Amino acid sequence: MTSPSPMNKAAAATAYGITSILLVMINKKILFTYKFGSPIVLLLMHLSFSLFFLEASRHLNLLLLREWETRIAMKMLPLSLTFVLNILCSFYALRFTSVPIFTTLRRMTTMFVLLTQWKVLGMTPTRTVVYCVILMMLGAILAGLGDLGFDPLGYMFVFLNNTLTAGYLVAMKYYFGSLKLQAVEVLRYNCMLSIPLIFMLTIANGQLFAVLNSLQAMSFDFLSIFLTSGFLAFAVNFSTYWCTHVNNPLTTSVTGQLKNILTTVLGMMLFPDVHINSMFLCGIGIGTVGGVLYSVHKFMESQQTKETNDKDAHTQDAPGNVEMGGIKKEHGGMGSPRQ
Repeated sequence: MTSPSPMNKAAAATAYGITSILLVMINKKILFTYKFGSPIVLLLMHLSFSLFFLEASRHLNLLLLREWETRIAMKMLPLSLTFVLNILCSFYALRFTSVPIFTTLRRMTTMFVLLTQWKVLGMTPTRTVVYCVILMMLGAILAGLGDLGFDPLGYMFVFLNNTLTAGYLVAMKYYFGSLKLQAVEVLRYNCMLSIPLIFMLTIANGQLFAVLNSLQAMSFDFLSIFLTSGFLAFAVNFSTYWCTHVNNPLTTSVTGQLKNILTTVLGMMLFPDVHINSMFLCGIGIGTVGGVLYSVHKFMESQQTKETNDKDAHTQDAPGNVEMGGIKKEHGGMGSPRQ
């Protein structure tokens, strides 16, 4: 199997960064500028577009996806419900907070993930990771104190979003490991399980009919942006999978940090709900530095792990070493149990 070309790797990372930024900007415009009052209908459209493009990609052999299995679907149901609630909270959070504040507070997801991993999986973070998380928390606190457009409802939805994201990411480790699912297969099950539930909910609360009845009154600009948002929802998931597949998860993480910086700057420039002052900028800056340092540390950590594994593999494959009955013996010397 040939390794991906540098052009392919760069294209994947660029696609992930651009689609992620565009999705945040367009969703903000839909929910804030146009004051679209039915985020659950927006979510239904996102999931429907994602499922359509996933199935189209499968039939065109662009993606290799396993057939539907009821056994897997039943195990996936709790994750799918978390997935839906997570996206809904992000929509409401984006509606009631500015893009820079949303991006800065979302960095605190790392803290929620670490706490969840420590509590559920017994994983203890390194001291450097803790310092990076403290920087991100300090940045979020300062940015919040300097946020003149503070909305407690928006902050509540951001923290709910962070909590649900942490639970979702930790649960994903189980589904990737035990069920042997790819990221796009998890997305497919999420869509197939969630769409019927959300559809019935939008029928029950009347929001779907309200949106359909107001289509004629909607401007062409809004409809274009609304439909583009649906396409981008799939594009972000696909480009994330593509970037991680041809590069590695760390490249995706570093790209994510860079696109967060650009998202923050664009949010300041494009939307009027940003009130800039020294404390606000200081908080944004500290949070960004913490996020970048975290990504750099994780990259260096992975490189050290890779070098150690390569060295161990080289030692085991060396012709002068022979494994005998669980005891390593070197030619010309006494063997001893490997510690």
